[in-house]
Amino acid sequence: MSLASQNARSMINFLFLVTLLIYLAAGIFQTLSLAIGNRSEASVIRPAIEQIAFWCTIIGFAFLSVFIALWWLQQGHFPMTHWTDSTAFFAWAITLVYLLIVRLTHLRTLGSFVMPVAFIAILISYSFATHTAALPEPLQNYWLLAHTTLIFLAYAAFIAAFGFGLMYLIAERKIRKKTDALFDNLLPSLGTSDELGYRCTILGVILLTMGVIVGSLWTQYIRDVPWRWLDAKVISTLVTWFIYVAQIGIRQFWGWHGRRAAYAAIIGFVAVLCTYVGVDLFLDSMHTYR
Repeated sequence: MSLASQNARSMINFLFLVTLLIYLAAGIFQTLSLAIGNRSEASVIRPAIEQIAFWCTIIGFAFLSVFIALWWLQQGHFPMTHWTDSTAFFAWAITLVYLLIVRLTHLRTLGSFVMPVAFIAILISYSFATHTAALPEPLQNYWLLAHTTLIFLAYAAFIAAFGFGLMYLIAERKIRKKTDALFDNLLPSLGTSDELGYRCTILGVILLTMGVIVGSLWTQYIRDVPWRWLDAKVISTLVTWFIYVAQIGIRQFWGWHGRRAAYAAIIGFVAVLCTYVGVDLFLDSMHTYR
């Protein structure tokens, strides 16, 4: 490796470390903002903490975007050679969906539930950054970009639905216990959490469907890489897709709202983790390059 390449690699690693620390700060301040609630003694400091959390999220997202672009330029292909590489893009997708939700709803509370997930994803990527592999040349094209972007945005939408599900359960428990001790008046109403979680689920299903379709069309252009529909990742993705489609269908035909929908969102989140992490760690798949 030339001196110039080493310097570029060092710069990218430093940028990634800075990004990791900013996401850590964002996760801490997001959680702290929610935890201190609207108590009278915190009425002055809480808005400042909320602003710091939000701007840390925006700055972290910008730094992460630059990191991914530089990584792409240096490696010559999209960061998808290993699941520890792709977790950086996963965190990017989670943050993008969160910022879009804030833009549309002005509901920043969701960050307390999804930004820690984004931080953990970046931490994994940073900790195992040396675990990379060469991407097969037939896969180095824009089909990969379209396919993986849609899939990861779908996962991010599902994680947002998971966050709304958690907020629903916490708010419901707060109402049943008749206590204002925690998260005082900062959680959205039960109806808002339920509806936004449902919309995120629909968005995720649409994006995941598009990602699977693009992936299946892509196989028509791959000649040197054998395709298997019985691949572990493909099966797991389809099972995850079915779980969320079933949630939508049950809600429409049997009226599953509220607590049941919240628990269903949590089950879906577990399915996403199994598909994204579990398959790559424990099963062989043509989608994994070690």
